[in-house]
Amino acid sequence: MRTQILCFFLLCLAPALAAQDLAVFELFTDHAVLQRDVEHPIWGWGRRGRTVTVSIAGKSVKVKTDRDGNWSATLPPVPAGGPHTLSISTGRKSIELQDIYFGDVYLLSGQSNMEWKLANSDPDSSRARAIADPLIRQVLVAKTHAEAPQDHVELDEGWRPGVTREIADFSGVGAYFAHYLRDGGVEVPIGLVHSSWGGSRIEPWISAEKLGVDMQQITENRRAEHERVTRQASEFYAKEFAGAMPPTEDRGREMGYLGDEIPLTDWATVEVPGVWESRGYANVDGVFYYRRTFDLTEAQARGEATLYLGPIDDGDLTYINGQQVGETPNAYAEHREYAVPAGVLRAGRNSLAVRVTDGGGGGGFTGSPEAMYLATSAGKVALAGTFHYRIGEMSTAAASQANQTPTLLYNAMIAPLRNLPLSGVLWYQGESNAGPDDAVAYADRMRTLVRSWRERFERPELPFYWVQLANFQAPPVGPDEPGWAILRSSQTAALDVPWTGQAVILDIGEAGDIHPKNKWEVGRRLSLHALKNIYGKGVQASSPVADELTVDGPIATVRFTEVGGGLMLKESGERYPLVKALAVRAEDGNWHWAVGTLHAADHTITVVNPTGSTITAVRYAWSSNPDDANLYSKEGLPVTPFELWAGN
Repeated sequence: MRTQILCFFLLCLAPALAAQDLAVFELFTDHAVLQRDVEHPIWGWGRRGRTVTVSIAGKSVKVKTDRDGNWSATLPPVPAGGPHTLSISTGRKSIELQDIYFGDVYLLSGQSNMEWKLANSDPDSSRARAIADPLIRQVLVAKTHAEAPQDHVELDEGWRPGVTREIADFSGVGAYFAHYLRDGGVEVPIGLVHSSWGGSRIEPWISAEKLGVDMQQITENRRAEHERVTRQASEFYAKEFAGAMPPTEDRGREMGYLGDEIPLTDWATVEVPGVWESRGYANVDGVFYYRRTFDLTEAQARGEATLYLGPIDDGDLTYINGQQVGETPNAYAEHREYAVPAGVLRAGRNSLAVRVTDGGGGGGFTGSPEAMYLATSAGKVALAGTFHYRIGEMSTAAASQANQTPTLLYNAMIAPLRNLPLSGVLWYQGESNAGPDDAVAYADRMRTLVRSWRERFERPELPFYWVQLANFQAPPVGPDEPGWAILRSSQTAALDVPWTGQAVILDIGEAGDIHPKNKWEVGRRLSLHALKNIYGKGVQASSPVADELTVDGPIATVRFTEVGGGLMLKESGERYPLVKALAVRAEDGNWHWAVGTLHAADHTITVVNPTGSTITAVRYAWSSNPDDANLYSKEGLPVTPFELWAGN
């Protein structure tokens, strides 16, 4: 609903803007970083026929608004530095933006691993303090969608300097990327334009023209899906709550849903943890209230305690015995840990009430049962299990899943930025396209996305760097379990597009968590591409790549390029170091685990088929989680996973 209202508002706003005295494109705010050393456009809207003067760093440009009230001024190149004041004036109306710097600007996009805040991997704020830097700055584009390319963009946050408290909320990958650029000798301000959406597929980020899709048909399909989801959710709600209609405006707090002791006869029950989408409310967003009681002994109720609820998607407001003990407005991956002051708990019956809000995707408690408990000085009290629940507000406005629908995010979150000069693009996405029907096609999708954005920004050589998917899920049991290896292979294949680079992070994932905590190394490996290819630094940026396979019966030799200072095996402490995570295909078509040895002098490995039959193909790290992959460059970059066939 929020997005529909926004689109309607912007449509109504267009003619009104022409009647305004003066407005500037939304991305230009206080603390902005503008691209250095280029002719830089500044644009906006005003009354038609007015003269607009744009001034900064001792330079002024005058332009006139056109008949529709649009204006665009092009500033001459300005070197890195600041702070400056950007002044925009018609004589009758003026806008002054303070603390403006010129530096290098990067666009960040993708799904939740790009969204992942630095703070989510930094529980004691030590990392935020270590890289805090007021000349690293971020502006956050709001999650919106549209059925046609937009001229305006909605922001969640204007530009923010990366001091300790602020940088903790930046994209972790983006913040570390910027830090390692500046740490690597790029002594200019770094601006991060952050435009990403958790759970998104790649297709929503590509223009309709490049995808070859029919937007009218997409609109009709979304409308039909919205009607279906609304009907289904309403029917389920009526079963749970005696024929009632779902509420569309949250009045739960004023009705006492967070109070201490309230009657629960008209509440339904549900098992927690779990997302409500899996409990009958598919594609529903809104506000849900959860309640349960728990008993404490006198010893457990005495003194302070700590409440653990695991991660909650997206936000929560939490009460015990009618008193607020915690609140997290919007952090779907953050484990809730709230201090409970002395005097809040009592011997005997206690009440826990949680107001959960969600604006897209899954909603509710998303951790494990073991993550939900009350820690007292006299022991733990488990809290997972049966809760009562009521719905404060239910919405199916996002039922058609904009972040899954072709071109909708591109139209609202990328297209409006088209005039913005950039140094490069960082992309971290792929998990939502890793299924067997999508993974092979991803290489062409990635090529199409790069071409689409380069055309929109009119930069055919715009540097574009992405992150290959990390290791995830259980290690393979057998030698032929490709899993995410197919998507990784597609990501590598797209490197045939010029001026691109890939950060391989096969060694820092977590089997049980799709969001690796180690975002600092992801940012560092991305920064290597920029340091080498944009700034001309002498660093090894690419992971080693298997380039050639030769076979002699049961023995194969693999040759590598992009080896930097050479290949090495990660320390294993074993007497006979071997290349691990290898598999070979025999003549009968079956795959077998294999062993390999490294020949560092000529950048090759020798692979032996233990069955003794002729090798027809060799794989390395070819599974969702090849946790034993141990082949690296001497600079510490893991070898790119590969599948090579004899004769190719």
